[in-house]
Amino acid sequence: MALVASVAATTPELATSQVYRLVLIDGQRLFRQALWALLEAADGFAVVGEAAQRSEGLELIASLQPDVVITDLHLADGSAVQLIEEIRARFPKTSVLVLTDVRARDAAIAVRKAGALGYLLKDCGHSELRRALRAVAAGRSYRARTAARSAGVRAHAVGLSNRAAYLTERQRLILRWVARGHGARQIAEMLGVSVRAVHKQRERLRDTLRLNSTAALTRFAVREGLTE
Repeated sequence: MALVASVAATTPELATSQVYRLVLIDGQRLFRQALWALLEAADGFAVVGEAAQRSEGLELIASLQPDVVITDLHLADGSAVQLIEEIRARFPKTSVLVLTDVRARDAAIAVRKAGALGYLLKDCGHSELRRALRAVAAGRSYRARTAARSAGVRAHAVGLSNRAAYLTERQRLILRWVARGHGARQIAEMLGVSVRAVHKQRERLRDTLRLNSTAALTRFAVREGLTE
């Protein structure tokens, strides 16, 4: 966990203009550092803290009261859905932008229901990230370009085997999370559905792929590149 003084408070020339204060929460340290450097170089943004986990992030938010929290969908000690719900309950003036590599409509819907104003893919451009941050900081919702997202999903499906290509978007997402070691309860929280619904989806996956164990599902997902 790291924090710094707000640039707006220490730089006179920025004091009169709007500077949005940001906290970054992501499990990958190198990604946090790269994102920090990218945003610090852009006018109108000041990164005031960063954390690897939900619990650390909540401590930072409580002490720094940022305008926007940028968080990944997957966190080591919980999901972004849990984090967003806690932020909305405890810090209603702080907006949330989810920045993730998960191309899944269900995940986007789940975080929006939890209270996030934006859902953006990590392969977005710098200009789109700035647009999303300004919208979210102003209290407006922002959605990634659907054409780009759909194209990405189609392109990903082209390289799959026959069995994997016929999986639904949600089934591929659940298969990826199962292979990454997430349990049914954690997957349910990330999708905003019941644990029973996740169990049913896993049963359908086994039937569709003709695989009878979690280990077999994991090997299949790795072989098909679905864990990346």
